[in-house]
Amino acid sequence: MKAIPGGVRFGVFSTRFVAVATLLVAALFAGVGSAQACNPSKTAAPAMPWMEHQDDGNWQPSIVGLWHVVYTQSDGSPFNQTFKMWHADGIEFENAILPPTGGDICYGVWKQTGNRSVKLHHIGVMWGTDGKVAGTFTIDEEDTVSDDGKSYSGNFVFSLFGPDGTAGPVIKGTIAAKRVTFKTPSTEVD
Repeated sequence: MKAIPGGVRFGVFSTRFVAVATLLVAALFAGVGSAQACNPSKTAAPAMPWMEHQDDGNWQPSIVGLWHVVYTQSDGSPFNQTFKMWHADGIEFENAILPPTGGDICYGVWKQTGNRSVKLHHIGVMWGTDGKVAGTFTIDEEDTVSDDGKSYSGNFVFSLFGPDGTAGPVIKGTIAAKRVTFKTPSTEVD
């Protein structure tokens, strides 16, 4: 077994997998501007002016709902941006602001751990340009919803695995999320 920095050990990997994994990790975790977090094509995230004009009504301090989520690595560099849906049945669904060809949809399961706190175990698949699985990953989170129910924050641990399940890099960081509501400047739905 070959050791890499951080003490992670790899079994025998093909040269092709190591090259693909290296490119994926480099593209996904490069220190780019927050609008381009985790976006291999380096295309800016779409403008979201409607996020500035959310419903100011009273919200329950529950994780259930739709959120715009920003992930930041522990060194302060951007990691990813997503739209995340938390369902009351303990299922979570996420659409990352990434090109769909590499894998931008993933799922998770969550449980309540306190009055306003939850734990999430999230899973996903990353695809190579050849259409084959390039790797899988997990994201484990601990999040707390604000008293007013309009935001949540927490910590994450992202773990990457090769197609054969061999452990790869681990990234840690923080989460900041803002609730998405049904009111925008141009539309009122009552």
